[in-house]
Amino acid sequence: MDLPDIVRTLGRRWPLVLSGLALGTAAGCAQLMLSTPTYDATTRLYVTVASSESGSTTDLVQGGNAAEQRVRSYVDIITTPRVLQSAIAELGLHLTAQDLASRVRASSPNETVLLNLTVNDTSAARAAAIANAISESFTELVAEDLEQASAGATSPVSIRTVQPALVPQDKATPQPTKALFLGIVSGLSVGVLGAVLRELLDTKIRSRTEVESVTDRPVLGTVPKWKDLQRTPVFIQGNGRGAFAEAFRALRTNLRFLGQSATGRVFVITSANPGEGKTTTTLNLAAALMEGGARVAVVDCDLRRPAVAARLDLENSVGLTDVLIGRAELDDVAQPWGATGTVLPTGPLPPNPADLLASAGMTEILAALAVANDYVIVDTPPLLPVTDAAVLAAASSGAIVVTAAGKSHTHELRDALAVLERADAHTLGIAVTMTKTPHQQYGYGYLGDTPELTKADLRPIRGVRVAE
Repeated sequence: MDLPDIVRTLGRRWPLVLSGLALGTAAGCAQLMLSTPTYDATTRLYVTVASSESGSTTDLVQGGNAAEQRVRSYVDIITTPRVLQSAIAELGLHLTAQDLASRVRASSPNETVLLNLTVNDTSAARAAAIANAISESFTELVAEDLEQASAGATSPVSIRTVQPALVPQDKATPQPTKALFLGIVSGLSVGVLGAVLRELLDTKIRSRTEVESVTDRPVLGTVPKWKDLQRTPVFIQGNGRGAFAEAFRALRTNLRFLGQSATGRVFVITSANPGEGKTTTTLNLAAALMEGGARVAVVDCDLRRPAVAARLDLENSVGLTDVLIGRAELDDVAQPWGATGTVLPTGPLPPNPADLLASAGMTEILAALAVANDYVIVDTPPLLPVTDAAVLAAASSGAIVVTAAGKSHTHELRDALAVLERADAHTLGIAVTMTKTPHQQYGYGYLGDTPELTKADLRPIRGVRVAE
């Protein structure tokens, strides 16, 4: 996934990104509201080691080095129970040395003889008092025990408080700006990561891009959703200039470039699963071909859940099954549709649809229709539940696989194409249905009827005359 893909993903999954941002911001606010404020009080100690009385430069350097070495050890010693217990007793704290040690931080800047002691507490005054008490306790421990000189002599190590702890005015935690910033960044990161993972795990087909990632077969057309589909299942019955109609005209144009096979131009329309728009594609593709003056025969070979006759309001009491079992002739059951169209409905549903569709009689019917028509469009059951469509596709010019945007999945389309391949059937291409309706296409609006312009509507242009 490259940067443009990520940008498109964030644009498509913006609710998830916004949810993560809101969640992170809410978490930051909750931390501010629920956290108990704490304060840091710091005291700074200065450590020196006395040099010899001569006070030469070498002695001074050696004393400084000795002080630096001792400071590094004092950082660990200052948080020991022996130091802290004395401060606890002095202030009357109800704490153990271990509890107090978790609130104390000691550090020393590199190449210095400074020792910084910081105490964190929920009370600003108590934090300062504890820091000063620990400082005094540590100073006494070093002078009277750790660095004790011989009898009657002064300890060579001197520790002075150069900055006593003062009562802090600002809170150490929580820090509103930092908490909100971390909450927003964390929430936004979670939202973006969630959107990217959701996109990677989402196998739904939404456009031709996902289809092209599955197969190298061409995308013959993309058909947008049509709100009037239930009322007018064929575009020639409604808005003949809408985006829906133009999509099938484009599909018709692409279909004309497909070569004619030995069986004529017999095209099987199928899909991976039910409800992807294969029957709608069958009828509207046939209507687009008829609109161009072609003779078209529509054959309903879905002997399990037929829909062609009901969509066109035709009689379905006799049809394809009667011809296959020899009970009727093809010319007797074929019904006219429009000026150049013929519809062969299913007729009564048989108990053995797969056997009938794979019979020699079915091949003869398709051949006869191919001779009498320019195109034969065959509506078939979906590929994954049953194998009827694969059998018919192998005996025709090829199959057009319909897949629905926002409903079909890439693995289902891949499995459907594999079914056709195993049946040695030729896949002509893919038609993507139920895509988002384009608001603008090449600068022309296709969403509604556009009134024709008259001469009175034309604005006169200087130097140009409108012919009478």
